[in-house]
Amino acid sequence: MDLIKACGICLFMMLTLSGCVTAPTPPESGEQVEQAVLEASFSQAVQAMEQGDLAEAKARFEQLARDYPEKSGPMANLGIIAFKVEETDTAKQWFERVLAVNPEHVQALNHLGVIARNAGQFDEAERYYRAALAVDPDYAPAILNLAFLLDIYLGKPVDAVELYERYQSAASEPHPRLEDWIFDAKNRI
Repeated sequence: MDLIKACGICLFMMLTLSGCVTAPTPPESGEQVEQAVLEASFSQAVQAMEQGDLAEAKARFEQLARDYPEKSGPMANLGIIAFKVEETDTAKQWFERVLAVNPEHVQALNHLGVIARNAGQFDEAERYYRAALAVDPDYAPAILNLAFLLDIYLGKPVDAVELYERYQSAASEPHPRLEDWIFDAKNRI
């Protein structure tokens, strides 16, 4: 009887312990689930944008902007899409909304600089580029855009050369014509 009782206790302990191993994991918090949904939706929108399906990307980013108005990423991408299809006023509005949420969004600052430069508002363009570089001194697009602005639009080749050289060290793959731009700017000094 003791052997049967001992086997029964062992069997009970094995079943109890095996139940612990297969117990369900606690559910994720609501915040974790929401973050996972946001990331998946954002990823799908980016993928549509990369595949050239701007209408699909725009619809997805608009939904994300409505659902997550505190997130600047969807709005920034809506600005980029509007900029790509030459809807400058819409792009500017989106980028300004981005800055209302995140005043240090370097891509929005840089794009607003390009929009201002294209509109002939050179002082405003310079202000945006410098604001982007104040946030990230190595942000290559703003370095190059400021160099172009100073060199081509404002006639300051001395300042531009310094920025061209800075861009050369900051960019992972500098523009193939960069050496020509530096040479040309130095000749005009």
